[in-house]
Amino acid sequence: MGTFLSNIQVFTGVQDSAKLLEELVLAVRDRLVGAEYEETDDAESADRSLILQLSSDRWISVYDQRLDEQDMDAMDVLGTTISARAGVPAVGSVVHDSDLLLMRLYRNGRTADTIINDLDLFNEMSEGSRPRKRNGLPSKWAEVCAPGVHPAELKAIWEQETVFADDALALAAELLAIPAEAALRGYEIEPAFRKDTFKDGQAKVLHFRSKIRFSDYFKQSDVPKLAFTSWHSYAAGDVGIPTKILCGLTNQGQAFTGLDVLLWGPALEERLIEPGSGMVIRTSHDFKTRDEWSGDLQPFEFEVKQEGTDQRTQINGYRYEFPEIAFPEGFMQVLYPGTAALLGIMGKWMEKFYHPHISFQFTFTGRSVGDSNLYIAFVPREAPEGQLGLSLPVYIGIEPDMG
Repeated sequence: MGTFLSNIQVFTGVQDSAKLLEELVLAVRDRLVGAEYEETDDAESADRSLILQLSSDRWISVYDQRLDEQDMDAMDVLGTTISARAGVPAVGSVVHDSDLLLMRLYRNGRTADTIINDLDLFNEMSEGSRPRKRNGLPSKWAEVCAPGVHPAELKAIWEQETVFADDALALAAELLAIPAEAALRGYEIEPAFRKDTFKDGQAKVLHFRSKIRFSDYFKQSDVPKLAFTSWHSYAAGDVGIPTKILCGLTNQGQAFTGLDVLLWGPALEERLIEPGSGMVIRTSHDFKTRDEWSGDLQPFEFEVKQEGTDQRTQINGYRYEFPEIAFPEGFMQVLYPGTAALLGIMGKWMEKFYHPHISFQFTFTGRSVGDSNLYIAFVPREAPEGQLGLSLPVYIGIEPDMG
């Protein structure tokens, strides 16, 4: 497995490092504390922690748990905030799987330049975004280069295609006089790490707790539990003409593999309709990829005990089997943010939990004019108790009764 790391290095220049460290602490607090976070002294309850550390007489290192998630947006927010508040340049670095290295220079609250070791790979990973064509201007890095280093030497590093991304970062750090041990790490959570492992004034550790707690807004079933994301309130068609019905599905419980779809009811028994093909369709959350599974229509029967009696009634119907379809674990939202600000924050937070869109589509053909009911059940193979049912009025050759 390759290396994954992210950090921000803040150039001290001629400023007093200890005073600048305090200024950076204020900048981070001002940016994070508010609608989204509150500061806490309890590291275990924190959702986001940062270490700000004096790494040399030229650099202060910033390590952020959020950056360890390879969150470029979070790095940009932190980098621009620091450079604006402290008035000094900052360098953000991301190594992805030892293949991709991105280094970004922040100055005066803006992104001043970006250099990437493999533009083709970066554009491939950023599919859907505007392709990047220019690979930075080394001259913009002159201020942060080590004494005697020409910025063109940075460009030479990026042109060495055989160098691993973390090796390229080590070479770049040397040209910027960033200590290797500071450049080649992220936020490391170690049991032995304590605030007192640093000398006074050498480092600051900040902890922040999210104001949006996952457990407050979402609940998860301890078994698979299907729910609809979309469905039809009725089905209407004409005799002899195939009609398609589509139901969107999601899972609000534990992950599972394998789905059976059952059809039965008077609409089939009275031959009002004849079922046809069935398939499960899965598309990525951005609709860029699509997979389909076709299910064979098979007759099935089961017995139902009539309520209040010992009598049993035999039910005949049809079944589609999809043994390979996998539903990821999911959650059910039970509480909604009370303000627009919290709603916006929650929307960004929920992007981490984007699931593929899964739907079931089946075709039926009208055989006679009339109306009746069709019953549909979606049954997880691993946990039938997590099934989902739908009673669907069916109208063939007549106007639906909307009363």
